[in-house]
Amino acid sequence: MEDQIFNTALNTGIFGALFIWLLFTTMKKNEVREKEYQKTISENQQVIREQAKSFSLLSSDIAEIKGILKGNGGAE
Repeated sequence: MEDQIFNTALNTGIFGALFIWLLFTTMKKNEVREKEYQKTISENQQVIREQAKSFSLLSSDIAEIKGILKGNGGAE
């Protein structure tokens, strides 16, 4: 398929060939870039999950501290 498009571009002139070359080069670079983006997104999702767990633990600790303060606050 690529060969057929390239041959057609050669028949239309040098600018057609350059356009097709630029198109395919850009598409290949974009594919590599997209894979890197997907990897980064996956890594970020893992970090977000870990932070959510930490916030959950922090929330339970705060609730415990509130309970202690409310219990001791009335006794003083």
